[in-house]
Amino acid sequence: MALQIFVCLYVITLIIGVESANEFKVYKELTTSYDKNIRPIHNTSLPTDATVHITYFTILNIDQPAETLRFMTEVVLTWHDEIVKWNRTAFADIDSAIIPASLLWKPDIIVTTSLKTDYMLPEEERFVKVNGDGTVRSETPCIITNQCVLDIQNFPYDIQECNITFESWVYDSSKIDLKIGNHSHDELSSNDRKGNGEWTLLSMEPVVSHYNTVDGRNWVEVTYVVRLKREPIYYTCVLLMPTFLSATICLLGLFVPATNRGERIEKVSMGLATLLSMAVILGIIADEMPKTTTLPLLGYYVLAELILCTIGVILSMIIMLAHQRALTRMWSPPKWINLVLFFKFYNTKREDTSVHQFLAENRPVGKGEYESDTVKTIRVVTGYNRLREFMERVQQCIEDKQFEEDIKQQWIIIFDKTDIYLLIVFNLVNVVMSWLLLFN
Repeated sequence: MALQIFVCLYVITLIIGVESANEFKVYKELTTSYDKNIRPIHNTSLPTDATVHITYFTILNIDQPAETLRFMTEVVLTWHDEIVKWNRTAFADIDSAIIPASLLWKPDIIVTTSLKTDYMLPEEERFVKVNGDGTVRSETPCIITNQCVLDIQNFPYDIQECNITFESWVYDSSKIDLKIGNHSHDELSSNDRKGNGEWTLLSMEPVVSHYNTVDGRNWVEVTYVVRLKREPIYYTCVLLMPTFLSATICLLGLFVPATNRGERIEKVSMGLATLLSMAVILGIIADEMPKTTTLPLLGYYVLAELILCTIGVILSMIIMLAHQRALTRMWSPPKWINLVLFFKFYNTKREDTSVHQFLAENRPVGKGEYESDTVKTIRVVTGYNRLREFMERVQQCIEDKQFEEDIKQQWIIIFDKTDIYLLIVFNLVNVVMSWLLLFN
């Protein structure tokens, strides 16, 4: 039993040793007399075939003011190296080998739309896989900060498209023929492509590689188009709903009658405070968005609500001024208000009262006319004329007071109806604007 165990261990060690020796032999064969500074092709008039593709994609964040997309990915670069080839039968059927990437030539494929690329592994710790037919495969995990021009016209219900472009920095199309790498649908499944809390990744599809001509030379570009959809729930709850509620409270405070005397100073103060709060919300939106010539949809909404409340405050001040002038100058309501407000007010024309009728019916009669007992009694009282003048003044004062109260009451009713109509109109506009934005 011990002899059998010893023989098995010896055979395993021998196999591992032979395998290691063969891999070392391949490694020495590949690296001997190899110059990584020269493009590995025998016919230098032909381009080196290279492919590039992305295996996974995870959004880290989007800096909207700076218009950048930061994501984590793995760039897989494959090219054909005519120098690093070997015969499998001569090396114990070894068809591939892992060697340090710094020992071989590598096409200088970079992300031209990137502002910053952070590699997870330093250059000296990266490896490449070399096949016996000369195919070299490099897998580089990295974090890329990519430029992404945002179209904020439909914010916060927008869909953005960002381009990730790969291109050689030094070699044109006559030296490197860059193409899109072969990848199956299963390789790039939804588990390998992830968004974040604010953005949902709709798709990431490579477009056909095309040529970019600069100074008469063609450069091959491979572009991935990333489509992102924003989740609007945060902006709906934090910006849209407070703006709608602030505008509603502002309009209710401006056009709901608070007293029966028409005081509106506190209403105007409330409207001004609401305008200030919506201006703060508009400033928050401006800080979140890039500084472009286009105002986002939510910005238009807040601005429209701001203008709506401003118009409401102005109308409330005009109504307050008109109410004060109508009451202090005792203006009679014009008749056209009946048609505008569908309101019928009673006549405020002064009429003769019972005192005037009493004095007229019981005036002193001439000589030879019949005199009532009451008139005879009044004639007896000294100062009849003074008493009559006093009674007329009292009655005139009562009439004026009643006339003023009638005028005030009618103006209060008129302006109350005006407030109600304006409240309905302004809140209808407020609801319609919010509905159109919410279900855009």
